[in-house]
Amino acid sequence: MTVYIDVLVILNLYINYFLIRSSVLVMRRSVSAKRCLLAAAVGAASSLVILLPELPFIVIALEKLVIGGLITFAAFGRQKPVDFAVCALFFLLVSFVYAGLMTALWTFCAPYGMVFGNGVAYFNIPIAAIIAFTAAAYFAVRLVRYFADRRLRCGKICNVRISANGTEIQLRGLCDTGNGLCDIFSGKPVIVCRYEKIAEITPKNARDFLDGSLDESGGLRLIPCRTVASETLLPIFRADGITVDGKSADALVGVTKNPLGSDIDCIFDPKIISIGHL
Repeated sequence: MTVYIDVLVILNLYINYFLIRSSVLVMRRSVSAKRCLLAAAVGAASSLVILLPELPFIVIALEKLVIGGLITFAAFGRQKPVDFAVCALFFLLVSFVYAGLMTALWTFCAPYGMVFGNGVAYFNIPIAAIIAFTAAAYFAVRLVRYFADRRLRCGKICNVRISANGTEIQLRGLCDTGNGLCDIFSGKPVIVCRYEKIAEITPKNARDFLDGSLDESGGLRLIPCRTVASETLLPIFRADGITVDGKSADALVGVTKNPLGSDIDCIFDPKIISIGHL
């Protein structure tokens, strides 16, 4: 069977993109589409190993580990060694599950127009079938994520702890999927907190901005926040650590003087709880 390089690369670019999106979804991470596409391109380039003679299993395994590390770096960037290892492990697990499905399909069905070699699958079948299969797999992952998040449904009150500069603040947090605020640069979600509750750990330039005494905005990060009643700019900053009911969360902290609700100190989306940081 003839293997067309352009079809091989484009097909693997498409599949790798959704493998990465699935990994991001499972880990509850926020990763931009550009980073996912860059990581998918690395994976697509590695698919050219199918053109080589059949390699020993140990070589294929080592090659998968190296490529997995490069893809992880491209998608998630520089991280702590433990966080990087967890991200790489999740991506490799998702990839191995997919590869296992392809191996089973090749072994038991041996469909016409399919080549499986050196851990890479090549299909010469209608693109619509690939799109349908990938979409179904991604939908299944989203379904698993939905049921996994049921313990943190909208309206639940949680114990939120935010630490910065050696000080830890304890807050009553409202889980609200309607809070879709994200930093436009990093793509990270933002947990919105009442100023008077976290003033102690809020950076000085953010405090000055909220008090109306900021002379210049050097180093201050702002994001637009729109509500039913108004639209404003929120200063945001990175905390040393955030936990929700004892679970590590991956988010930036936004500060507002507007009321958030009776006895509510902060509002967050459940996706801030990152499995990759547990």
